[in-house]
Amino acid sequence: MTMTPSNAEDRGLRAALWAIALTGAVLTLGSPFVLGKAGVAGVALGSLIAAFNLWALARIVRAFVSGGASLPWVLLAALKLVGLLAVVALVLQLGITTVIPLAVGYAALPIGIVFAQLGAPQKLTSPNVHGGIEDDSGPEGR
Repeated sequence: MTMTPSNAEDRGLRAALWAIALTGAVLTLGSPFVLGKAGVAGVALGSLIAAFNLWALARIVRAFVSGGASLPWVLLAALKLVGLLAVVALVLQLGITTVIPLAVGYAALPIGIVFAQLGAPQKLTSPNVHGGIEDDSGPEGR
């Protein structure tokens, strides 16, 4: 079965989101032992923000790459960044959590992406080793 690029991208995004969710769950479950009970909400919230950020970024990048990036997508990209910063600032301002647990939860993003890539099947291709090189063009043929 041949997979179209869109299906392959969707599959990769789903794998990354699942890996981020699982990493966030593990970090959240381990946080009481390292950060105390107060850190649990911050780690969970940071993981949720990380997963949403990847999902939104993937949608925006897909729109840019497909050539359908018009003004609404550009505005959405800017709003995503401003919204991310606003949510983090609001969470910190309201005292829901502190910076460290939030950052530990947000670390689920790069860790989850790495885990998703480790489990992804890689299509290995070899370079064209005969790209214009003749048999007699070696050092002994000169």
